[in-house]
Amino acid sequence: MEPHDHNDPAGIPAPPTGEAAGSPVPSVPGLAPDPGAPVATDPGPAPQLWLTPGPYLPRRDWQRRTRSLVTAATSVGGALWLLGVLAVIIVGIVVGAVLKHATFTGHGGVIVNCSTRSTDGGAVLQGTPVQAWTDKSEKVLYTELEKVKVVEVADPKHHGQRTSRCHLPFKLEGVRRDAAGYNLRIGDSAPQFITTKALKEGAFVPVVPGGER
Repeated sequence: MEPHDHNDPAGIPAPPTGEAAGSPVPSVPGLAPDPGAPVATDPGPAPQLWLTPGPYLPRRDWQRRTRSLVTAATSVGGALWLLGVLAVIIVGIVVGAVLKHATFTGHGGVIVNCSTRSTDGGAVLQGTPVQAWTDKSEKVLYTELEKVKVVEVADPKHHGQRTSRCHLPFKLEGVRRDAAGYNLRIGDSAPQFITTKALKEGAFVPVVPGGER
Protein backbone atom coordinates (compact mmCIF):
# COMPACT_ATOMS: atom_id res chain seq x y z
CA MET A 1 0.00 0.00 0.00
CA GLU A 2 1.21 3.52 -0.86
CA PRO A 3 1.92 5.91 1.99
CA HIS A 4 -1.16 8.02 2.95
CA ASP A 5 -1.22 11.46 1.39
CA HIS A 6 -1.67 14.18 4.06
CA ASN A 7 -3.25 16.56 1.55
CA ASP A 8 -6.94 17.09 1.68
CA PRO A 9 -8.77 15.44 -1.14
CA ALA A 10 -9.96 18.95 -2.16
CA GLY A 11 -6.34 20.02 -2.80
CA ILE A 12 -5.92 22.28 0.26
CA PRO A 13 -2.64 21.56 2.17
CA ALA A 14 -2.94 20.54 5.82
CA PRO A 15 -1.59 22.87 8.48
CA PRO A 16 2.12 22.25 9.31
CA THR A 17 3.10 20.27 12.39
CA GLY A 18 6.27 20.03 14.53
CA GLU A 19 9.07 22.44 13.71
CA ALA A 20 7.21 23.57 10.69
CA ALA A 21 4.49 24.82 13.02
CA GLY A 22 6.91 27.09 14.90
CA SER A 23 8.39 28.69 11.81
CA PRO A 24 7.13 32.14 10.83
CA VAL A 25 4.33 32.32 8.36
CA PRO A 26 5.47 33.94 5.14
CA SER A 27 3.97 37.38 4.41
CA VAL A 28 1.55 37.45 1.53
CA PRO A 29 1.23 40.85 -0.12
CA GLY A 30 -2.23 42.31 0.34
CA LEU A 31 -3.22 39.88 3.11
CA ALA A 32 -1.14 40.89 6.17
CA PRO A 33 1.09 43.92 7.03
CA ASP A 34 4.82 43.57 6.88
CA PRO A 35 6.25 43.57 10.47
CA GLY A 36 9.32 45.45 9.30
CA ALA A 37 7.36 48.27 7.62
CA PRO A 38 7.03 51.63 9.48
CA VAL A 39 3.76 52.13 11.29
CA ALA A 40 1.68 55.13 10.05
CA THR A 41 0.86 57.66 12.78
CA ASP A 42 -1.76 60.51 13.00
CA PRO A 43 -0.09 63.68 11.63
CA GLY A 44 -2.20 65.88 13.96
CA PRO A 45 -3.32 69.40 13.13
CA ALA A 46 -1.71 71.29 10.27
CA PRO A 47 1.13 73.55 11.33
CA GLN A 48 0.29 77.29 11.63
CA LEU A 49 2.72 80.08 10.92
CA TRP A 50 2.42 83.38 12.83
CA LEU A 51 4.10 86.52 11.59
CA THR A 52 5.93 88.63 14.05
CA PRO A 53 4.18 91.94 14.83
CA GLY A 54 5.26 94.76 12.57
CA PRO A 55 5.47 98.47 13.22
CA TYR A 56 2.34 100.44 14.06
CA LEU A 57 0.59 102.29 11.22
CA PRO A 58 1.06 106.04 11.26
CA ARG A 59 -1.77 107.83 13.04
CA ARG A 60 -4.09 109.75 10.74
CA ASP A 61 -4.05 112.99 12.65
CA TRP A 62 -5.47 114.94 9.71
CA GLN A 63 -8.84 113.25 10.22
CA ARG A 64 -8.99 114.40 13.81
CA ARG A 65 -7.84 117.87 12.84
CA THR A 66 -10.44 118.26 10.09
CA ARG A 67 -13.32 116.41 11.77
CA SER A 68 -14.65 119.50 13.48
CA LEU A 69 -14.36 121.54 10.28
CA VAL A 70 -16.18 118.88 8.23
CA THR A 71 -18.90 118.59 10.86
CA ALA A 72 -19.39 122.36 10.95
CA ALA A 73 -19.46 122.63 7.14
CA THR A 74 -22.00 119.80 6.91
CA SER A 75 -24.20 121.44 9.53
CA VAL A 76 -24.04 124.81 7.77
CA GLY A 77 -24.81 123.20 4.41
CA GLY A 78 -27.82 121.37 5.85
CA ALA A 79 -29.09 124.54 7.48
CA LEU A 80 -28.71 126.51 4.23
CA TRP A 81 -30.53 123.78 2.30
CA LEU A 82 -33.38 123.82 4.80
CA LEU A 83 -33.58 127.61 4.63
CA GLY A 84 -33.69 127.40 0.83
CA VAL A 85 -36.58 124.95 0.93
CA LEU A 86 -38.47 127.12 3.41
CA ALA A 87 -37.82 130.19 1.25
CA VAL A 88 -39.24 128.46 -1.83
CA ILE A 89 -42.33 127.39 0.10
CA ILE A 90 -42.87 130.88 1.52
CA VAL A 91 -42.39 132.50 -1.90
CA GLY A 92 -44.91 130.08 -3.39
CA ILE A 93 -47.46 130.88 -0.69
CA VAL A 94 -46.95 134.63 -1.09
CA VAL A 95 -47.17 134.49 -4.88
CA GLY A 96 -50.29 132.36 -4.68
CA ALA A 97 -51.90 134.78 -2.25
CA VAL A 98 -50.93 137.77 -4.41
CA LEU A 99 -52.28 136.16 -7.57
CA LYS A 100 -55.45 135.17 -5.76
CA HIS A 101 -56.20 138.74 -4.72
CA ALA A 102 -54.44 140.59 -7.56
CA THR A 103 -56.83 142.37 -9.90
CA PHE A 104 -56.63 144.57 -12.96
CA THR A 105 -58.94 146.76 -15.00
CA GLY A 106 -60.44 144.87 -17.89
CA HIS A 107 -61.84 146.60 -20.92
CA GLY A 108 -63.84 145.82 -24.01
CA GLY A 109 -66.71 147.06 -26.11
CA VAL A 110 -69.88 146.34 -28.04
CA ILE A 111 -70.06 146.92 -31.80
CA VAL A 112 -72.90 149.31 -32.70
CA ASN A 113 -74.27 151.01 -35.79
CA CYS A 114 -72.37 154.19 -36.53
CA SER A 115 -75.55 155.95 -37.61
CA THR A 116 -77.80 155.09 -34.65
CA ARG A 117 -74.95 154.68 -32.10
CA SER A 118 -76.72 151.55 -30.81
CA THR A 119 -77.30 147.92 -31.67
CA ASP A 120 -80.10 146.91 -33.99
CA GLY A 121 -83.40 147.83 -32.36
CA GLY A 122 -81.73 150.20 -29.89
CA ALA A 123 -81.52 147.57 -27.12
CA VAL A 124 -77.90 148.45 -26.33
CA LEU A 125 -76.63 152.02 -26.32
CA GLN A 126 -74.56 154.42 -24.26
CA GLY A 127 -75.20 153.95 -20.54
CA THR A 128 -76.42 150.32 -20.81
CA PRO A 129 -75.38 148.44 -17.62
CA VAL A 130 -72.70 145.73 -17.78
CA GLN A 131 -72.45 142.91 -15.23
CA ALA A 132 -69.62 140.39 -14.86
CA TRP A 133 -69.12 137.44 -12.49
CA THR A 134 -66.86 134.41 -12.15
CA ASP A 135 -66.87 131.11 -10.29
CA LYS A 136 -63.76 132.24 -8.40
CA SER A 137 -65.69 134.82 -6.43
CA GLU A 138 -69.19 135.71 -5.30
CA LYS A 139 -68.47 139.32 -6.13
CA VAL A 140 -70.32 140.76 -9.13
CA LEU A 141 -68.64 143.54 -11.06
CA TYR A 142 -70.74 146.43 -12.40
CA THR A 143 -70.06 149.09 -14.98
CA GLU A 144 -71.79 150.66 -17.98
CA LEU A 145 -71.15 151.33 -21.65
CA GLU A 146 -69.40 154.60 -22.34
CA LYS A 147 -69.64 157.09 -25.17
CA VAL A 148 -69.32 155.62 -28.66
CA LYS A 149 -65.87 155.46 -30.26
CA VAL A 150 -65.14 155.49 -33.96
CA VAL A 151 -61.99 153.81 -35.26
CA GLU A 152 -60.65 153.22 -38.74
CA VAL A 153 -60.10 149.56 -39.62
CA ALA A 154 -59.40 147.55 -42.76
CA ASP A 155 -62.49 146.98 -44.83
CA PRO A 156 -63.07 143.20 -45.08
CA LYS A 157 -65.26 143.64 -48.16
CA HIS A 158 -62.86 145.83 -50.12
CA HIS A 159 -59.21 144.85 -50.13
CA GLY A 160 -56.82 147.73 -49.48
CA GLN A 161 -59.56 150.09 -48.29
CA ARG A 162 -60.48 151.20 -44.77
CA THR A 163 -63.81 151.75 -43.13
CA SER A 164 -65.17 153.16 -39.87
CA ARG A 165 -66.14 150.92 -36.99
CA CYS A 166 -68.13 152.14 -34.02
CA HIS A 167 -68.30 150.55 -30.59
CA LEU A 168 -69.43 151.40 -27.08
CA PRO A 169 -66.42 150.80 -24.78
CA PHE A 170 -66.52 149.76 -21.13
CA LYS A 171 -64.03 149.39 -18.29
CA LEU A 172 -64.34 146.68 -15.69
CA GLU A 173 -62.55 147.30 -12.38
CA GLY A 174 -61.43 144.41 -10.15
CA VAL A 175 -60.95 141.59 -12.67
CA ARG A 176 -59.13 138.74 -10.92
CA ARG A 177 -55.93 137.49 -12.52
CA ASP A 178 -56.41 133.91 -11.32
CA ALA A 179 -59.85 133.59 -12.92
CA ALA A 180 -60.13 131.74 -16.22
CA GLY A 181 -62.76 134.15 -17.43
CA TYR A 182 -65.96 136.07 -16.65
CA ASN A 183 -69.58 135.82 -17.68
CA LEU A 184 -70.54 139.22 -19.11
CA ARG A 185 -74.06 140.42 -19.52
CA ILE A 186 -74.81 143.56 -21.51
CA GLY A 187 -78.20 144.99 -20.51
CA ASP A 188 -80.84 142.27 -20.82
CA SER A 189 -78.87 140.13 -23.26
CA ALA A 190 -77.77 136.57 -22.60
CA PRO A 191 -74.50 136.22 -20.67
CA GLN A 192 -71.36 135.57 -22.74
CA PHE A 193 -68.20 133.94 -21.37
CA ILE A 194 -65.12 136.13 -21.96
CA THR A 195 -61.63 134.95 -20.98
CA THR A 196 -59.51 136.96 -18.57
CA LYS A 197 -56.85 137.34 -21.25
CA ALA A 198 -59.40 138.83 -23.65
CA LEU A 199 -60.54 141.30 -21.00
CA LYS A 200 -56.94 142.32 -20.45
CA GLU A 201 -56.31 142.88 -24.17
CA GLY A 202 -59.74 144.33 -24.96
CA ALA A 203 -62.71 142.11 -25.80
CA PHE A 204 -65.62 142.84 -28.10
CA VAL A 205 -68.68 141.22 -26.56
CA PRO A 206 -71.42 139.92 -28.86
CA VAL A 207 -74.96 140.87 -27.88
CA VAL A 208 -77.39 137.94 -27.86
CA PRO A 209 -80.98 138.87 -27.00
CA GLY A 210 -82.68 137.25 -24.02
CA GLY A 211 -81.39 135.27 -21.08
CA GLU A 212 -81.53 135.53 -17.32
CA ARG A 213 -78.75 135.12 -14.86
